[in-house]
Amino acid sequence: MLAYFDAQDGSAKVVIKIRASKRKPKEIIALLDTGHNGSLSLPLWDLIEIGAKLKSFEPVGLADGREVIMYFFEVKVEMDGVEKVVLASMIENPKIKEAIVGLELLSPYIAFIDFKNKKIDITTEAQLKKDLVAKK
Repeated sequence: MLAYFDAQDGSAKVVIKIRASKRKPKEIIALLDTGHNGSLSLPLWDLIEIGAKLKSFEPVGLADGREVIMYFFEVKVEMDGVEKVVLASMIENPKIKEAIVGLELLSPYIAFIDFKNKKIDITTEAQLKKDLVAKK
């Protein structure tokens, strides 16, 4: 999976593909947020573009203590050629154009984040084992 530190703003980014229904996937660059325990938050405009359908809404407590109503949309996410269906929360502010990837979406992966040297490696356990065997 392609992940990197953005040279412009210094934040960690992940490249994924999203889609809904039969539409063509859209490749996006999302902020990797280690404080986000959900799977994915998408800007309103991305949800409209891919034709995502509203699945549910519920009150959610935010880190700052506020409680807000979150709207969740069914989205198909492709990472490393594997597609899975997730409930993506909507980022309501139309000025925000960047998606946010949370830890739940990355739970099947192992991540190595080197903040000092600005490197990120996100891989599967199987690939990691294969790489370790190849190094012997």
